[in-house]
Amino acid sequence: MRMKSKFRYIIVAAMAAFAVMVSANEASAQGNNQGFYPQEDGPKVRMEWGVGVGATYTGLSHVSTNMVELKPRFGIAGHFDMAVRIGRNFAIETEICYEGGSVNASALGLNRKVRTHTMDIPVLLSARLASNHIRISAGPLFTVMSRAEYTLNSETMFFGSLYPTWNLAAGVGVGIGRHLVIEARYVHPLKSNHNSFNGIEFSTRAYRVTAGLTLMF
Repeated sequence: MRMKSKFRYIIVAAMAAFAVMVSANEASAQGNNQGFYPQEDGPKVRMEWGVGVGATYTGLSHVSTNMVELKPRFGIAGHFDMAVRIGRNFAIETEICYEGGSVNASALGLNRKVRTHTMDIPVLLSARLASNHIRISAGPLFTVMSRAEYTLNSETMFFGSLYPTWNLAAGVGVGIGRHLVIEARYVHPLKSNHNSFNGIEFSTRAYRVTAGLTLMF
């Protein structure tokens, strides 16, 4: 089974389990008006957890040669979230995020789909506004794995990393009820990457735009 398929099954199973947990908690809290989140007069420092899925798009702001044509495609993403809430309006958030996607590459008569696999760990400072319904976050994002490859004559060829290790990220989210957050994020690279396709060496600089839904608990 491919890594992407395994990851899809894990995310679906996790979200189903958490949905059951949310339903059970809300049923038990109807009599005392308490939800998953502590009340505002609760602890000033507390933990948040979440799991989410979404879509990602890679844009290319730099390709060092016109001999290679690259056309990014949309991909899928899944992430596990952890945050430390500090009072009512601030939090420090981190994630383990996996993204799978592809890029159509063409050069010297060769056309291939370059498949990409990425794992990121963002560390973001988040402002919580409007009773936690609006979230604005920014901070560094570390790409701990970026692998891109294609096949040629039944052999796996390495395209090289599509994303650098060091990036900056900024996003905005909207809370829906107590447990759901819709968020969009922009990731800006801090350096270029060295790549190879069909014997041509070149450099690229890729940014990302992601959007998705997170279940908080």
